[in-house]
Amino acid sequence: MYNNSALLEVLRWGYAHIPGVIFFYSQELELDVEDIGILSTIFYTFESKSKPLFQTGVNVGQVLQSCPALTKNKLSRKLMKLSKLNLIKVDDENSKNFADRVIFLEPLMEKLETLVNRDHPQLSADQKNNSDNLDIEKQLGKYRQLIEQLELELEEEKGKRLVGDNINGISNTNANYKKLADFIASKTGNLMSVKMASELKKWLNELNFQPEFLFCLLEMCFERNISNPRAITKIASDIKEYSINTVEGLELYFNSYTSNDQNKMATISQFDPDIAEFGNFTGIDMSAEARKMVYYKWRYDWRFSHKMIMKAGEVMCQRTRNGGLEYIDSVLKNWMSKEIRLVEDAEKEIEDFKSRSKKDKNAANSNSGKKKSDKQSSGDYEIYIPPAGMK
Repeated sequence: MYNNSALLEVLRWGYAHIPGVIFFYSQELELDVEDIGILSTIFYTFESKSKPLFQTGVNVGQVLQSCPALTKNKLSRKLMKLSKLNLIKVDDENSKNFADRVIFLEPLMEKLETLVNRDHPQLSADQKNNSDNLDIEKQLGKYRQLIEQLELELEEEKGKRLVGDNINGISNTNANYKKLADFIASKTGNLMSVKMASELKKWLNELNFQPEFLFCLLEMCFERNISNPRAITKIASDIKEYSINTVEGLELYFNSYTSNDQNKMATISQFDPDIAEFGNFTGIDMSAEARKMVYYKWRYDWRFSHKMIMKAGEVMCQRTRNGGLEYIDSVLKNWMSKEIRLVEDAEKEIEDFKSRSKKDKNAANSNSGKKKSDKQSSGDYEIYIPPAGMK
């Protein structure tokens, strides 16, 4: 009667078990019904066909045997999805055949453990505290050793820096300074002024600009006829404040915020000792902005040094009684047309002019009526007495 019962055979095959927690967290794990079915098949294969526990993982071929309704394409697609969700790990490094690839469920179990501990922190609190208490002394010991090692390394690094600063620091700074000074002189056509030298030290030391970056900054300034040291310092300060550190950023800044007129107007509102010295020397009141603009035209547009402008002021005072900026402007314009840029060349030009004037005067001695006019226009130098207050 009981010899041929198929029901016992059904029971012998066992049951497919899957953790119920997967259903509870299925939405958070981004699993649909088909995904859960695939996981159920993998769990059943793990229970019925896998090797002992120390050899984890099941082969794809074993999963296909457990559920013949599964096709390779469908299983491959689902395994790829579960792998991207970090719920399984498919090891296919050593197997070219799809059926030989090994599936690991450990990532899913770790994910479930994390979710359960998150929702029930009391489960992990005791375990965490116990492990922390056991390892705290070891960790503190490691930290102490690490701190001691770092302190020793810092001391060694400080010593190396001090030696390096003494050997290379000054020479490197001087080398960078000299390169930039030569670059400025080549661009302006004059030796670097004391004011420009002072500002250059500020750009290197106080603003901490790299020499390469300063070359780009100065090139863009000179391209826009911006050569006033204070105006360049104002631009450099803005660039430092705005944290501009690329060529594209420099171009955007110059195109948006600078121009020749802005450069000149920025310098007018500040006290300029060169202009003050020029005014005291010539007796011309240089407090008006328009007169400062004329001085800056000579200094930065025509590229005359301060000494050359002072020399032109001396010529004005020697040749005229009531001269002004117009006379100096004509003198400097004449020198600029003759490419006279040094004081020595200007003095030679003045001597040549005096010689020509004396010849013209001697040739005109026959006409007494012309002597007086020639005397006024011959350019004979009068004794120059600087205005009151000059030494």
